[in-house]
Order: sequence, then C-alpha cells, then structure tokens
Amino acid sequence: MKNTEERLRKVLIEFGIDQESVSKDSDYYFDLNLDMLDLLRVASKIRKEFRVSIPDNEIFRMERISDTIYFIEQKPEFVSSCC
Repeated sequence: MKNTEERLRKVLIEFGIDQESVSKDSDYYFDLNLDMLDLLRVASKIRKEFRVSIPDNEIFRMERISDTIYFIEQKPEFVSSCC
C-alpha cells in the first residue's frame, strides 16, 4: 500500500497540489480544494500512472486519498510494482 500511496502522492503533486496538503486522509474537496473538473483531470493522470480503469462516476464517490488508494488496490489489473 505504501508504494500506491507514494505514487498517488506524486501524481497529485505533479498536478499542482502542495505536497504539505497531501496525506492519506486529505479530502479532495475540502483539504485540496479540487472541483469536479479537477477530479476528472486527476483521474486521467491516475489511470495513466496505475494503468487502471476508473469510471468518471467512481472518481466522484472517492472523497479522500485513502478511498482512491483502496479503489486502485482492489482492481484486478493493478500491479503494485509496475512502472
């Protein structure tokens, strides 16, 4: 899980989010100040980084970074050592 968290953190920082704001418990809306369009853009980057399929409606149900980590790690196509 740590590898997933670190990779997701990297994606969010590259998106422009302050690294001090990014933690497993960060809320996308309240802590990171992302809106729905931002979340779609982040989801696109997550799809590329982790090579997983995330339906747009699913990304809106993820409120915290920990939700995204859990979702990614449950995907059968996810390989933790990839990249």
